[in-house]
Amino acid sequence: MKWINKKEFGNFYVEQLESNEDIFLLTLNDNENRFNDNNIKYFHQSLDYVESCENASCLISTSTSPKFYSLGLDLDWVLPLGKEKFETFVYDFHALLQRLLVFPIPTICCINGHSFAGGAMFSMAHDWRIMKDDRGFFCLPEINIHIPLTPGMNAILQNKITNAITYRDVVLTGKRYGGKEAAKLQIVDKACQDILEESVKLAELVHGKGKDRVTYQCLKLEMYKNVSANLLEKSIGYSSKALAKL
Repeated sequence: MKWINKKEFGNFYVEQLESNEDIFLLTLNDNENRFNDNNIKYFHQSLDYVESCENASCLISTSTSPKFYSLGLDLDWVLPLGKEKFETFVYDFHALLQRLLVFPIPTICCINGHSFAGGAMFSMAHDWRIMKDDRGFFCLPEINIHIPLTPGMNAILQNKITNAITYRDVVLTGKRYGGKEAAKLQIVDKACQDILEESVKLAELVHGKGKDRVTYQCLKLEMYKNVSANLLEKSIGYSSKALAKL
């Protein structure tokens, strides 16, 4: 398959599928693709561009890294800045998750490598997830890095991982899930080898729904009303206890 009309936004770029220019691809191109102020800005610029293209009716995201989709928040950058900056940054990250969660066209996460912590949350904000079956892990390591989930983070994850036992194990053990196990537990929709090809096949099936952006987004706004409220509320909840030392 061929992608055309490349537009760069900092560390990321957006292209269109040559055979169907209604399908857009957002590629993360910053190796570990960690979230910091710059990358969050570039994410928003990328999403702004996609929304500005009237023909855009489906968005796929993936990474150029052979190892990583995203390793989450850039803790090495933000933690030394102190508790106040950390909280502000988390609220900015929440806002990005909420925007993607209710994005007005279908979204597909093509998980090519490790999807950890905030990266796992970002993948969950998509409508569908397709994961490599023999490379990379889905993991929420918060128990191991001693940073609890905020109310907003918990809300989006618990909404998408609906089996209570699976969610308990994901959160309280920090277990790493390969693609096949993640698919079996319905953390992702499918695990396979040709993940971009499968993502495009899915996009071909669903992109027509994104032609009516108003209806599509309104459906998601209702589906995720409570999750959105948690993400947009400026609260880190019980995480404040763990972060008091910052």
